[in-house]
Parts: sequence; structure tokens; C-alpha cells
Amino acid sequence: MKPLSAFSKQLTPQLLGSVGLVGLLAACSTTLNTKKLEDVLKKGLEDQNNTEIASVSCPEKIEIEEGDTFECDVEASDGSKASLTVTQQDDEGNVTWKLNPAPTARNNDQTNSSEGDDTPDDLLPSEDPPSPEPSPTPADVDPNAPLLDSDVVESTIQEQFAQQAGISVRSVACPQNVAIKVGSKFNCTITASDGKTIQAVVNQTNEQGGFTWNATNGLISYDKVEGLIRKGLQEQESLAVTPNCGTPQTRYIIAYAGEKFKCSATDPNGRKIPIDVSVKSDDGQVLVNWRI
Repeated sequence: MKPLSAFSKQLTPQLLGSVGLVGLLAACSTTLNTKKLEDVLKKGLEDQNNTEIASVSCPEKIEIEEGDTFECDVEASDGSKASLTVTQQDDEGNVTWKLNPAPTARNNDQTNSSEGDDTPDDLLPSEDPPSPEPSPTPADVDPNAPLLDSDVVESTIQEQFAQQAGISVRSVACPQNVAIKVGSKFNCTITASDGKTIQAVVNQTNEQGGFTWNATNGLISYDKVEGLIRKGLQEQESLAVTPNCGTPQTRYIIAYAGEKFKCSATDPNGRKIPIDVSVKSDDGQVLVNWRI
């Protein structure tokens, strides 16, 4: 089990810390059901971080108000402490939550920050992407300097992204006349067949034109969304379901804050439950809602 201080800086993968909590309204009241909220947060922290949580304590008599935020205190079994920031998403008891970094944590305390991220072949970066560097103009380019083959970079990213994400790609556009320089980074734009775009960060790795790349914000895993749907309906409705998002070939979607998409779930009796998924942030946090 990891101490609370060790995982408090690691809740950055796409869906961690974002949960649709229907049924949190207290009976005949305009306040949240604090006890149920505490129980759900406690279980969510334990499941997502493999850490035993001693207690979660939230304020009493939280008035229902869309957009309102409040903090809950968390104590792990080893005595380490942290806090959660909880945000009300609507007036129906749906909230999202985020574990706040421990104030005493240092950069070198963060280990295995991508542990548990099930994206294939590191499509998503383990660190914040760099700001895109401006495309060099002819005057900036040393005529004698070897240049990166942008056609090779574009075709490689297009092929690998389509294979790994299952998303059909219309084109990839990278800067031209980029001098080969180990450690230099630049951004390329991936345009999917439906017109949506996502940035890829390219990092030059050797003097022979080798490079690696990562897709940045905007890529959401259907597998993780299905996991939220399955867990939410089981915990809140005591209902075992089979979720369905995307297709067997397409297991990712390009989507940003404010966008919505639909999934479904099938209960043991074959009943179809419509699922609405709202994207809450560009780094992939989502809110899952259903009506039974």
C-alpha cells in the first residue's frame, strides 16, 4: 500500500477523480447526503490508488448549488493526510472530485506517475506537453544543417496513431525545415477523418533523425469510461451491467471540455440504459450520467 503522500500527486490520468454520483440528494432536503458522499469517495480512493483509507470527512449540510466547490479531509491508514476538492456539477447530486497534492510533497517524491495508465504504447504523455515551437523560416535554417524528414515524421505518426487509437486519420501536419537537434521538440497536428484535431509532441532522439512522439490533451479512453459506468451502476444502483462505448476497433475518442458523447449499458435482463458522458476538462476527466 502506498502512503497518501505518495499518491496525492499522481491523480492525473484521464478519468481518475471524476465520478458521476447520482442519488446523493438527501431525502426531502436541499442538501447533499454527506454520509453517502464520504463512503463513495473513500471507496473511490481505495480502488483507484491501492491505498487503505481510514476516513473521509466532508462538511455537513452542503447546500445543493451547481458549480459550488467544497473540501473533504482524507486520512490514510498510515496516518498521512490530504484533502479532496469536490465540485457540484448540477442540482441533482452529481459531483466530481480531485485529490489535492500534499503541500509538503517534492518533485523527487513522485514515482511511477504513469502507473495504472492503461493507454497503449504511451499515447498520452507522462508530463505536461511543451509549448509548440514556431516553425522555422528559411532565414532561420542553416543551409548546411541536416534537416529532419518531415514526410517520414508525418507518415509515421499517422500510421501509429491510427493503429494504437483505432481512429481514422485524414492527415498529419508537421513544421517544415526542422534542423536535426537531439532533444529538440515540436508539435504536429493530427486531423481525424471526422475533422477533429489533436496535437502530437515530437521529441528528437538522435542525430540520425530518430524521434518519439506522444498525443496530448483531448484523447479519451472508451475502456476507462466503460469502467466508470460499470462501477457507478454497481455501487449506486446495485446493478451489474455491460457497458458499450465506441466499437471493438475504435477504443478512443478525441473530445475536449464542454463536449458530450453517448454510450449505453445493458443490464442482466437485456434492458438498454442510455448513458450521457460529459467531458469536464481537456485532460480527459468526464462525468457519467444515466437515468433508470
